[in-house]
Amino acid sequence: MRQRREMENALQDGIIRKERISDQIKSILKQSILDGHFKPGDKFPPEIEIAQKYNVSKVSAREALREMESEGLIQKKRGVFGGSFIAEPGSEKMVDVVINSYLFGGISARDLAEFRRILEPGLAKLAAKRRTTKDLAAMELCIHDIEASINEGHPDQTKAIGFHRLIADACHNPFISSLMEALVSVFQQVLAKTPDLKTAQKDLHYNQLFLDCIRQRDGKRAEQVMEQHFDTLEEIIREKEGKK
Repeated sequence: MRQRREMENALQDGIIRKERISDQIKSILKQSILDGHFKPGDKFPPEIEIAQKYNVSKVSAREALREMESEGLIQKKRGVFGGSFIAEPGSEKMVDVVINSYLFGGISARDLAEFRRILEPGLAKLAAKRRTTKDLAAMELCIHDIEASINEGHPDQTKAIGFHRLIADACHNPFISSLMEALVSVFQQVLAKTPDLKTAQKDLHYNQLFLDCIRQRDGKRAEQVMEQHFDTLEEIIREKEGKK
């Protein structure tokens, strides 16, 4: 509370001059969330109230709220009971950042695959240690659906790639799950545009190996299989890029 008052006084006294007014307001409002004055789901003060409280224009207050919304800190709802509300923690923004970096930021599928090659062998090893029966059931169901799509002649690559998110979930670390959700979303776009039976069968084979290793809590073998999988993935990406 004391830190918040000091920041407010600094703003009103004109001590902080290098930042835009809206950035100063945003910093104060973010700090109020960090200090626990607002919790997920709470309604946030409207722009006119913020403008009056900090003696700034409604334009500056509106811009501060807009930036907070773009950062995923608040969500705006319309209607009689609408307004700005503190957002629930989620992985949506991380997904957006990774996808936009791939689409517009000059990051290639090969770049992301290289990062995954470094990351996922360790995740497979950790998943083998931490997995629960519920995790195994989710993996088994995913493999069942993948097999069904292959047998029907319409391989579902999105599910095959999504299996890697289940491995991440089995690590029981929310940051890992969020990061993998973002990476998986990109690769579902990269590899699912032209699904083929050969690729689907390769993925199914590896997913079955992952499941066996994780079920047996064989972390070392899970790590090795994941490394082999990325050798295969690199070949697939090379083929896809060659067809462009």
